[in-house]
This record gives sequence, structure tokens and C-alpha cells, in this order.
Amino acid sequence: MSKNPAFEEFKEDFPETAKIFGELYNSVSGKALDEKTKQLVYLGILTSTRYGPAIKVHIQKALEAGATKEEIKEAMMLAIPASGLCNFLAVLPDMKDELNL
Repeated sequence: MSKNPAFEEFKEDFPETAKIFGELYNSVSGKALDEKTKQLVYLGILTSTRYGPAIKVHIQKALEAGATKEEIKEAMMLAIPASGLCNFLAVLPDMKDELNL
């Protein structure tokens, strides 16, 4: 699985803060959505923020949770009308690389 080098460095340099960050994710991630849906939503958000390293990690998590390549592409493309084409284009190479497109 891909790793986000910056996040790995964050965990190493600030272990207590990284632990709290993980707890934050768990606290807002209830049981209403299944893991596949959570990852697809997360990918749309990450696309809007142009965060390529995390996109690679969460594409793998989405695939592991049962998402198809088509579902992943659609989830990421939904960011276009919400946050603009440029944000999508900024992470398109990451998506293509991770999905072997």
C-alpha cells in the first residue's frame, strides 16, 4: 500500500499529535456509512484540497473496501463542480498512477 511520506514524518516527529489526529478521525467516523462509502467521500474531499499523497493512500483503502476503479474515478470527479476543474486536474496524475490507468 502507498504511504504518504509527509504523514509518516508527522507521525514520527509528533507522535502524540498523530495519535490524537487518529482519534479525531475515529470520533467523526460513525457507523452510518460503510467503509467503501467513507473512502469514496474522503477521496472527493482530498481531490478538492489537491492532496495527492493522501489520495494514493485512500485509493488503496477504497479498493480494499470493495470500490471499483469506476466508483473511485466518479467520486473524485464529483469534486469538479464543487471545487473546480483545476483541483481535479492537479491530482489526476496521482489517480491515474494509483489506478494504473
